[in-house]
Amino acid sequence: MPFDLNKHTARLLQAEPFFAALSRRIDKKASTAVPTAGVRVAENGHFEMVYNPEFFEKLSDQHRTGVLKHEFYHLIFEHVTGRLPEEGMTKMWNFATDLAINSNLRGELPEGALIPGEGHFEDMPVGLTAEAYFGLLKKKQEEKKKRVRVKKVKVARALTK
Repeated sequence: MPFDLNKHTARLLQAEPFFAALSRRIDKKASTAVPTAGVRVAENGHFEMVYNPEFFEKLSDQHRTGVLKHEFYHLIFEHVTGRLPEEGMTKMWNFATDLAINSNLRGELPEGALIPGEGHFEDMPVGLTAEAYFGLLKKKQEEKKKRVRVKKVKVARALTK
């Protein structure tokens, strides 16, 4: 039997009706072209959630609910519309928005979710806005580039001795 996202969405909406009006306005499309799930404004101007049914099938009910809430929060917080940075939608902006949302969904998401204070982001504080995380990620990236430049200079100096 193929994965039925509607069944899991209905459970979420019964438990948390806050998401109901939004969920009705989102076109939901199964696709194995995405590894997990994502939301966007489609060409027709409607919100669209694309999800990988194989990914969802492997999740516990708690994690499915967490992922659905995560995707809905991207729209609620205008992460794909009104709050995009000047650079537009980038991988770094997506990471920043995930960190902001996941601060509120700790314990509800599957392994591998970007969570401040955990894993690769253990140095990130919990509870910031997407813009704040975006600034921290940019700063981290610049510091990394600077360390690489310094290392290259040291190697070049060593080679010229």
